[in-house]
Amino acid sequence: MVPAAPGAAARVWADLSGRGLATRAGADTIAALQQSAGNAALSRTMNAVDGVRGSGPTGSTPQVVQRIGTVPGGSYPTHREEGDRGPHFMEQEQEARVVAGSGATLGPPGVPERIRFPAREVKPAEAGLRVANDGTLAVLDKDEPKEFYAVQQVVDNANASLDASGSIVRLALQGRSITVGGRRLTRVQPVLAQQAQQSASEEFVSLVRSTCITVACKLMGSSRDKTSRVVLGGGAGGFDITPGSDSDPRISSLAGQIASSPDGGLDVPGAVEAAGARDRAAPDNGRVYGEAVRNGGRDGTAARLGVNQHAAPGVGEGFAIFSMAAEDQRDHSVQPPAARGDNVWGYHFAAVVASSLDGSCRVTLENYARNDFDRVAREELYDTLYQRAKKSGGWFSSVSALQETDDQQAFKKKFDDVMRRLCTDPAIRDIQGLPRRRLQEDFEDHTGRAWFFRVYGGGPGESFHEQQSASGYFNNPLTVRVARP
Repeated sequence: MVPAAPGAAARVWADLSGRGLATRAGADTIAALQQSAGNAALSRTMNAVDGVRGSGPTGSTPQVVQRIGTVPGGSYPTHREEGDRGPHFMEQEQEARVVAGSGATLGPPGVPERIRFPAREVKPAEAGLRVANDGTLAVLDKDEPKEFYAVQQVVDNANASLDASGSIVRLALQGRSITVGGRRLTRVQPVLAQQAQQSASEEFVSLVRSTCITVACKLMGSSRDKTSRVVLGGGAGGFDITPGSDSDPRISSLAGQIASSPDGGLDVPGAVEAAGARDRAAPDNGRVYGEAVRNGGRDGTAARLGVNQHAAPGVGEGFAIFSMAAEDQRDHSVQPPAARGDNVWGYHFAAVVASSLDGSCRVTLENYARNDFDRVAREELYDTLYQRAKKSGGWFSSVSALQETDDQQAFKKKFDDVMRRLCTDPAIRDIQGLPRRRLQEDFEDHTGRAWFFRVYGGGPGESFHEQQSASGYFNNPLTVRVARP
């Protein structure tokens, strides 16, 4: 039974069915695309169906051109050379939890518990792949994969560009390989620029703090943690940004100018001038901008400026997507306007670290703020430590149970008391609060290892802008190409 798709999605499904193309996309997939990415994404998909023909004779069945193909797990051979270590595929988990003694540690002696985002092995039989159109690279089809696979030339090209940008990382072939579409692809992971290979003592290399913008800036070679340069029109112009906690006034001003200008009417000098003025944001900027770009309403401008789905950074550069806030806190770039809930991000940055040899697909190395230490320490870790500390202290135990009414200050005091009781190193134990701080420093070091790869392409729905917009984390999104200042 084919599920019904509402509105424009239903019309697309009916059209595909009428032309015998219904097997290429389920109605539920079309409905999801329409709901999350809007009618513009459907329009681009249909234009691709209508406008691109196969290799057969004139009038043959049109075909959608995708730049990223999918290969199911277990359908391709995997290879292991002597001396290879580790599994073929690992996936970063997205929920923090307490584990016992995991990997590199800065935590206090006597407290084996650590707070981690664990990485789990994905067996090859379960490891579906997203493969570049030219077959030169492949990425695990999971949310946060810890490696990608590529031919040697992809890695060589990437490292040349990363070196030129001053990036803190290089890519290294780490053993293990797979064969996809007749090509032998080798596992790739990041290493610090001064390393030729990842240290054998580390499961995953520690980059920098987990905040997306800091990671991206360092990967792009910026000397400042939060400053990058927006690149417009293929390099014809640009401006520097240093976002605050939610956005940057230059980006908001650019969005306002895009909305107030006719489609295709805003050129690069005008966009740079508007960003610098910082005064072009409309009173309800998110709504005005979202409604303007809905249904492809500013696709001509996006193509001219190289923003949104037309943002095309090179290796050593990056993507940055920003939410434009509306007064009703809804995403007006889709119809009907969507309420995304409380977990809307102000922005997200991702650095490009590799591309397929034909340039159609880009691999990013990403991370995001993982501020879970206090929550997990309070909700999951404290009681375990408290019970052990209480038992070790006997009748004279000075530790106290945590109460729901305890504020953050009270929690930290009780946590410090418990940690001091359990820590076995006097040099750490006897400094008030140091055992807790060491545990938190260990967590922060770990989050620097919680990076992951993703792949973005040039086909319908494959761009960074479209995939991130469809995630539900952004309202009225504007995506730009960024580089080091």
